[in-house]
Amino acid sequence: MAKSKNGREQRKSRPRSSPRGDGAVAVRPLNVGILPNLLGYNVRRAHMALWRDFNRTVGTGIVRPGLFSMLVLIDENPGIAQIEIAVQLAIDKATIVGLIRLLQKQGWIERRRSRADRRRQDLYLTAQGRHELATLRREMLEHEARFTNLFSRQELMQFFDFLRRIQI
Repeated sequence: MAKSKNGREQRKSRPRSSPRGDGAVAVRPLNVGILPNLLGYNVRRAHMALWRDFNRTVGTGIVRPGLFSMLVLIDENPGIAQIEIAVQLAIDKATIVGLIRLLQKQGWIERRRSRADRRRQDLYLTAQGRHELATLRREMLEHEARFTNLFSRQELMQFFDFLRRIQI
């Protein structure tokens, strides 16, 4: 046993393994108070479930939902400016520059000087980027289906409406 600062013996508690033998830590039921009735708590829990599944099933390790969204925007809007992407995705300008550099380093996008405004850099997918995006789209749709299939079409449409209401 270890001694604490005040000289008393302290026993270090170790989490107990689950009786199932899967290594999971047995956790006692907790009183969660008002948490289940808080919008933010429930949105965060749902976000974490989506995030874990996304990380397991979509992309090559560097792809995150924001990068996927950027690739879709560039594909759907050839010649888009980085500021337009930043505004659409609510990402600050400094962050968007780093993400664009990462996508360039991967060889998925290219910058071209705008013909309309020489100060502007237009963004385009490369052939490699289009190929990668096609794969990512398939993986993303499979990932999404695992969650959207939990709802009827009407419930899902209503759910999206509710979420958009929050995005004011």
